[in-house]
Amino acid sequence: MLDSRDKEGLFPIWLVLTRKAILVALLASAALYAQYLDPVGASFCGLHSGCEAVRRSGLGYFGSRFLSIPLGGLVAYAVVFGVSLARPAERFTAWLATAGAVVALGLLLTQAFYVHAFCWLCCVVDATAILAAGFAWMGAREARAGGVGADPLRPATWVGLAVLLCLVPVGWVAVKPMPPVPAEIRALYVPGKINVVEFADFECPYCRALHPVLQRVREDYPAERVNFMRKQVPLPMHGDAVPAARADVCAEAQGKGEELANRLVTLDLTASSIRRAAVGVGVNPSEFDACLASKAPDARIAADTALLDAAGFEGLPTTYVGDKRLLGAVSEAAIRDAFDRAAKEHSDTSIPGPIYLGLAFALLAAVAWLGRTRRATLQHGTTG
Repeated sequence: MLDSRDKEGLFPIWLVLTRKAILVALLASAALYAQYLDPVGASFCGLHSGCEAVRRSGLGYFGSRFLSIPLGGLVAYAVVFGVSLARPAERFTAWLATAGAVVALGLLLTQAFYVHAFCWLCCVVDATAILAAGFAWMGAREARAGGVGADPLRPATWVGLAVLLCLVPVGWVAVKPMPPVPAEIRALYVPGKINVVEFADFECPYCRALHPVLQRVREDYPAERVNFMRKQVPLPMHGDAVPAARADVCAEAQGKGEELANRLVTLDLTASSIRRAAVGVGVNPSEFDACLASKAPDARIAADTALLDAAGFEGLPTTYVGDKRLLGAVSEAAIRDAFDRAAKEHSDTSIPGPIYLGLAFALLAAVAWLGRTRRATLQHGTTG
């Protein structure tokens, strides 16, 4: 049985552990970056989780959703990983890993004492950073004592594993199964059409942000191809949302609901501005006032709210497009993807989680096995 190093100098096992820890950190960082890019679409964390509390703390982004702490983590770990491949016998890797561990400890303390919530993915990244630093120092000491022999894997193999692990979360976002559309929602669908059901609040800032984006995508399809329904769910915290919802219901009764909705999402909602907007889009004023004085708008709002409660309320806006549920002010790309899928028959390309994980693990194992160095293969045969 061979020791972790022999007289010829085997590759320090602690440096292998350092690289493995960094690979785990890269995997978690990639998942976290996907979550920061699209909190709803990625769904690695719940919308009411510690991950979301950290993301919304104001510390996660650098002026753009594309520039965030997870991206910084990805770059930093890639640099440390590259240095561990280029200069395995030097302390430089250990010093870099230590710098990362200090930052990781600071981020953990920030979660504990500033955000008062913990993101599980952040904790994985930070914990592996601290472990990597410890392993790197042990590896540097072992290398000095016994030298560095043949690396168990080729450098290209290590790089390939790192790239694959970064792509695993991205691939999962693309192929993960969507939860089934609730029966209450599917009952509203018209066969053969692109069915869109939007639950919104005219005062909700996220609903206002989504509205023009959804409109742009809808306009790219023939009107007769899309079956669109807007459901009114004014939240209690928004005092002007109920009058706006009632007005839109009454405008809809005259075939002017869409025109008024386009105005309401841009207005400072007051009773006078809402009425002016309604008259401006061409409603009959007397019929409009009679509708507002009736109980019909309230009954409609109550029914729409109950419908979303039955389907599972998690937040606004909630938009169903075919078989996909879009929660929040999602990107235009996400909406277009949902429309494209809904426009095609049998467009489901999802893969169940266990199968996806099995395929990913098999691919990683195959790359690692095929990428072993000759020295590692000989050692395996000697010690087996």
